[in-house]
Amino acid sequence: MELVFDFFEDHLKAAAAVKSRRPLALGVLCFILGALSFFLAMGVSGRLAPLPCNGVIFCLFLLWELGSGLALVAVLHLIADFEGRPGSGGELFVLFGFANLIWALAVPLALLFMVFFPRAHWPLTAAFLLLGFYNLSLKARSLQDTYQFSQGRAWITLVLPYLATVTASGVALALAMASLVMQVVKSFD
Repeated sequence: MELVFDFFEDHLKAAAAVKSRRPLALGVLCFILGALSFFLAMGVSGRLAPLPCNGVIFCLFLLWELGSGLALVAVLHLIADFEGRPGSGGELFVLFGFANLIWALAVPLALLFMVFFPRAHWPLTAAFLLLGFYNLSLKARSLQDTYQFSQGRAWITLVLPYLATVTASGVALALAMASLVMQVVKSFD
């Protein structure tokens, strides 16, 4: 547990310890705890409205978190490897797991905002967004520690896969809409 505390207090010491030990199981555990906290916060606040808050949905959410975490680490390691940066994907995965522990603050924040602002949804949304941005900043710091990126380069490298995903989704949606419009036009001929 000292390693987790070091991540938030002295990140360089934690990165060096992770580099020497590579505790992948601890990284997976941190991803699980972060996902559990986020899931519980969403369930307590009623944000899972179309979905029930049960074990099956949590398992699917957990698989999504672990899979997307592994995919993000793989893409970022590939980018760093193309640039010839020394570093390890396993080390980055563990540090990203530590960064996901910030979601442990989501449950107490959700409960506090539900007590003080029972009808307003925007304060809780703002709190979740702030936690999300802090999570991203911890991930950018982890990229800096693992691959010796500058701060700006770490942010660009971290945001690049997200932008690519949004762009690909937008293109797929545009193509689907164009196909739908063409089918409707053909039906009138």
